[in-house]
Amino acid sequence: MLQLNLRKPKKQKGKAPPPLEFASHVFVADTLRRWCNPQWEWTHLPLGEKRHIGTALRLKRMGVRPGFPDFLFAGPNEKLVWLELKRRGNKLSPAQEKIEAHLRQCGFDYLVADNVRDAVAWLRSFGILPDTIKDVV
Repeated sequence: MLQLNLRKPKKQKGKAPPPLEFASHVFVADTLRRWCNPQWEWTHLPLGEKRHIGTALRLKRMGVRPGFPDFLFAGPNEKLVWLELKRRGNKLSPAQEKIEAHLRQCGFDYLVADNVRDAVAWLRSFGILPDTIKDVV
């Protein structure tokens, strides 16, 4: 085991692999870039990653608050929907639970998914993605 660690590049020694959630975010974003219905606009809200303390304090000062979902979609007829992607088996944080309850109480559609298959199916149900996208890995 020690020999394997010695072979790793300096940057990898002692660090955990990147979170699997990242791959799900990228997959959904790539799918949206390619096939999103032009009547819908969307964005990813990168609010939860680890940052330099100076950057974190600056963003907090600018109004970034914990708990907001990863993706926001704005569509026809003033429709807003929210998508939170989690690593498989992970649960919402207390801040995320509070925001989810508020958004649902306001009447917004909100999905927490721990796999891209459910996320893509949900996006298809709103017409954000076309029905021709049937099966996702």
